[in-house]
Amino acid sequence: MNYKYKILNYWNFQDDLYVNYEVEDLKNNDKANVINYYNTSDLDCNYNTASEEEITNSLYRLIERDDGIEFKMPKVSDLSPLLQYVYDWVCQSESDMCHIDYDDWEEIKEDHDFSEEDIKVLYKEVEKYNLDDYITICDGEYKICGYGCLQTMFNDDRTKGSEELER
Repeated sequence: MNYKYKILNYWNFQDDLYVNYEVEDLKNNDKANVINYYNTSDLDCNYNTASEEEITNSLYRLIERDDGIEFKMPKVSDLSPLLQYVYDWVCQSESDMCHIDYDDWEEIKEDHDFSEEDIKVLYKEVEKYNLDDYITICDGEYKICGYGCLQTMFNDDRTKGSEELER
């Protein structure tokens, strides 16, 4: 085995089972901290009746199939501050979403020193990382919306690591 996995936590959201885990490349000691998701039906046990140990073991079998793909994911540290902000919001939200209306945006701009230039950068990142299904910008009602699977698109390589992701 080339990789060592450690599940940090998991949670069920409408039969999507999100899993926050670390993977270590045993050859070069690189680490990745990611969130992936599976449908509860992907498990080789019944999610509603299985023990926590059975669920965890089944999740390990599922994530091991990825065979290090986590190291090919874009790193959070390479994202713009605004995309990091939206990503963190999605990761920390009970609904696995981020909604920033136009009034919120004005407050966030002040509090975090964002500008309209950051919105332009965010547009470019949405295109670069193929995030059209996970982020909408200026859709009428909201300035920015981030959706649940956004958290599954990146390797959170920041110093704090899983602390930003844990619920």
